[in-house]
Amino acid sequence: DPRDAALRRTMTLRIVVAAVALAALLAAPARAAPDAHAQREIDHLLAFVASSACRFVRGGVEHDAREARDHLARKLDVARPLIGSADAFVDRVASGSSLTGEPYRVRCGDRESTAKAWLAGELARYRRAAWSQ
Repeated sequence: DPRDAALRRTMTLRIVVAAVALAALLAAPARAAPDAHAQREIDHLLAFVASSACRFVRGGVEHDAREARDHLARKLDVARPLIGSADAFVDRVASGSSLTGEPYRVRCGDRESTAKAWLAGELARYRRAAWSQ
């Protein structure tokens, strides 16, 4: 059946792309896993995503806040040894697809931005609030 053959080709391509992406991630310069301070900031960002009323766009498909948070947490679990800071989490995990390089987008009402800008803004706000205490 031509549809079965096409599905097999698509699945094979996805596996190859995932393997190449993983190899690139592993070949990146080694960094330490996040320390306690960095982990608190990352946990804050994940909670911020989960509690958002925004919609998250990955691969052209919209996802709710809980799905977005769960996706980012799964990606973090894989990349944790390479993520030494919340900034690295935003840049290397939460900004876009590891497979396609396509940036993640965030839609909040009638406003849209990249996930990178949205999360970097929240991280800066969180740090300002922590410094003012």
